[in-house]
Amino acid sequence: MNEEEYQKMIKRCLRCSICKWIPQVQIKSQKYATACPAIDLYNYHPYSGGGKIILALALEMGRIKPSKELLEIVYKCTECGNCAISCKFLYTLEPLEIMMRLREKLVETGYGPMPKQKAYIAATKKVNNPYNEPHENRMDWLPDDIEVDHDAKVLYYIGCTSSYRRQEMALAAARIMNAAGIPFDILGDNEYCCGSPILRTGDIPTFQEILNKNIEIIESRGIETVVFSCAGCYDTFKVDYPLYRDYNFEVLHTVEFFNRLLEENKLNLTKEIPLTATYHDPCHLGRNAERYEQWEGDEVQLMPLVSINIPPKPKRTGKKGIYDAPRAILNKIPGLKLVEMERIKEYAYCCGAGAGVKSAFPEMALDTAKIRIEEAEETGADILVSACPFCSTNLQDGIKDSGSKLRYFDISELLLMALGLDSEKLKQVLAEVA
Repeated sequence: MNEEEYQKMIKRCLRCSICKWIPQVQIKSQKYATACPAIDLYNYHPYSGGGKIILALALEMGRIKPSKELLEIVYKCTECGNCAISCKFLYTLEPLEIMMRLREKLVETGYGPMPKQKAYIAATKKVNNPYNEPHENRMDWLPDDIEVDHDAKVLYYIGCTSSYRRQEMALAAARIMNAAGIPFDILGDNEYCCGSPILRTGDIPTFQEILNKNIEIIESRGIETVVFSCAGCYDTFKVDYPLYRDYNFEVLHTVEFFNRLLEENKLNLTKEIPLTATYHDPCHLGRNAERYEQWEGDEVQLMPLVSINIPPKPKRTGKKGIYDAPRAILNKIPGLKLVEMERIKEYAYCCGAGAGVKSAFPEMALDTAKIRIEEAEETGADILVSACPFCSTNLQDGIKDSGSKLRYFDISELLLMALGLDSEKLKQVLAEVA
């Protein structure tokens, strides 16, 4: 969002509070009608999407000044985008884009981000990952029996979280591609952070340095398709990179890629998984994976706070996110039954980990995860499934802290078991659920 559009949009919020709820026609119960983790947990209007727009306007008008309290409110937001989807049912405001621009302005003026977020940005600059892990250990997850083809046109971009924290996801993805006979390359020592956790906190100059380096490395290898198992990396490459620089390769998440392989009969699912699963839509793979379209038109004022756009402004409603592919995979797994939570697809509730919240406000991340865990439990599912390493970590933390009997799996882990390539884990899971 450019500065001109930002200045116009922060003046147009009608303070209706629709951003706090999923659209009325989608509500199935009062218990799971809310959209915003921050307002659910802190119950104070400035924490909502509309409330933050008012804060942005007050800051521009000089009515408030940057402070510790302001920073906490602004950064206690997972940037899940649910408020933006709800707003589109009546208006064309972009609360998510406003939030990101507000954070940029706080960083530009030297106030943001939060201390722990500054620490992981410094770590990324130093060792290329926000976890401050040694760069030379990035490929420690890769065993000798996985085949990598350095002449392949398909690149598997592992990402920091799968490399250092959720290695089971990297292993599963690589073994599935080997099972399908798909040659793939990895960047090895030349893989760096995608920049997502830095972008979400508002440090644009550092983000631009990272994206330029990543695009140049990938294009220098003649790569045609880049596959991600991290929803955050995928969203950042697909939606955010093109706002700053074009590239000439295809971007796919593993759920898209693996579903394509299943449809082409390149994967043979031989093992039954007789369990009931519910699927959590990651924000970065769902609504936020739909590009925000820059609009150049005229805003015609009809009356105070009421205007029309000529030509009509594109609405980012979240419906173009990746929803069908993961569900298609789960429905193809023999014996597996898929049951849905109340808030799904573009209206899915956030896991609580995104936009630097997990590092700066771990208690908020955990409390949000527990809300989602309770919703998953009420489906009667045995297992909770998703397709994002951040969701994996935070939802598993929520399961442990709440004492839930749910088991969590990335969708690639289930697929690996259904291929018969992880029979021991399948036996263990079935025994534990029984």
